[in-house]
Amino acid sequence: MRRVTSRPAVRRGARAMLVAGVASTALSGCYYFSEPTTDMDYVASDGNNAEVGTVNLSNVLIVTKNKGDKGSMQGLATNNGNTAAQLTVTPAGGQPTKVSIPPMQSVRLDGKPSGDGKATVSPIDIPATPVPPGESTTVVFATADGGSKQVSVPVVLDQPPYGSEEVTHPGSRPDDSAEKGDGGGH
Repeated sequence: MRRVTSRPAVRRGARAMLVAGVASTALSGCYYFSEPTTDMDYVASDGNNAEVGTVNLSNVLIVTKNKGDKGSMQGLATNNGNTAAQLTVTPAGGQPTKVSIPPMQSVRLDGKPSGDGKATVSPIDIPATPVPPGESTTVVFATADGGSKQVSVPVVLDQPPYGSEEVTHPGSRPDDSAEKGDGGGH
């Protein structure tokens, strides 16, 4: 016995296959028209990076409590040159601060020692932070061999991991459910 199929059923199947093929090609075509995010350069930290002459700046940010309050600059300045580098740091609305970085060494801009390095600099303080935490401000970094460069520097709240203030919320009380053993859920 011969199997009989209607032409409309065959055409519907062919159309469905065609639509599925076009849809899968169109949907996977996004890969060809947009760069994969894993191939893009990005700053993998809260701070910003810049290069001024032989000095590389890494994870530069300002820590403060509020707009108008004193802030402290954090980050790492690395001198890749064979001679000492003089880095001038001028925050928006502030006075310039000069930092001397020994050749082939790094210094922390908050004045603390860098890893196993012995070189330190005086901390760079911002007398009055021009923007609130969560925004960015312009800081000019300059060296003799690299000229000057304006860098957008993020301002973060004075709390861990960058600051030392404890996080508190008015009207709340500490959660002691972990001590009682209830509410753990995992």
